[in-house]
Amino acid sequence: MTSEDALDLVRRVLCAEFEFAPEAILESAHLIDDLDLDSVDAVALAVRLEEEADIELSEDELRSLRTVRDVVALVHRHAA
Repeated sequence: MTSEDALDLVRRVLCAEFEFAPEAILESAHLIDDLDLDSVDAVALAVRLEEEADIELSEDELRSLRTVRDVVALVHRHAA
């Protein structure tokens, strides 16, 4: 999976789970401040990404995520 594929996946999941418009999801967007996600949303996002990309993410990795770019990089690392 390329980083562009990972970005597409993250966008697709965010749109499906939280009804965002794809063009509204910028890599620089902060998950809490810009997208208004909370801890429950973060768990839903992680579960869906794990299912869609067939990867397993640790709690420590999830705690470190701040931006869409962070999520994309994590998915790319695990799926590469």
